Amino acid sequence: MELKKRDCGIKIKLEPIGCNFLGIIFNFYGNEISFNPSSAVGGQFGDFLSALYTLYYENGEGHDDWKQREDHIEDGSNYIRAVSTTVDWDNEGEIMTIKMTKDYDENAHDINLKITTDYGETFKEFTVNDKDLCYAAAKACTEVLKEYGIYGYKYSTEYDSFNLNQLLFIKAYALDCYRARALIKVDELTEKTDFDKEVELLLFDM
Repeated sequence: MELKKRDCGIKIKLEPIGCNFLGIIFNFYGNEISFNPSSAVGGQFGDFLSALYTLYYENGEGHDDWKQREDHIEDGSNYIRAVSTTVDWDNEGEIMTIKMTKDYDENAHDINLKITTDYGETFKEFTVNDKDLCYAAAKACTEVLKEYGIYGYKYSTEYDSFNLNQLLFIKAYALDCYRARALIKVDELTEKTDFDKEVELLLFDM
């Protein structure tokens, strides 16, 4: 497959720091925000990945993996106009909530992020390019997995992990390369994907 890395205006860094904590550093086009969620009281970056994945649909079906999802329905119809997902992080002292909203349209590329404190006050709000956000998230996951390994990362964060199907979609979307997710008919009831292409995508340095 032809996979190409690129410059991206969003940066995300994941740093396991022990004692249940994961350091997460966001840089949104020069605006840096950091938080250290604890797995002792909630989820970590795996939750963010699931919430981001749930903003999209694939092969005509929505991604419904994340429970904190809100569909914005167009008046007088069943048409989903936009989707919001919410992630709550707790660092054993304060809570950060990230709400992401995206138009439910494959041609819409803005995601609104609203980051609030544990008192419900808006701390920061950004409108970002969705391919940039997916690129940064996939890059962060790839880098930390290559440094720590799948089980090593889970063990070091006690116990954050990434859904590999979700990560592969986010990475394919960010790189505009969907061949690894192309369904190949096996028989009337089943289809498969090319595992070698999936592994190539997973290992690609961004």
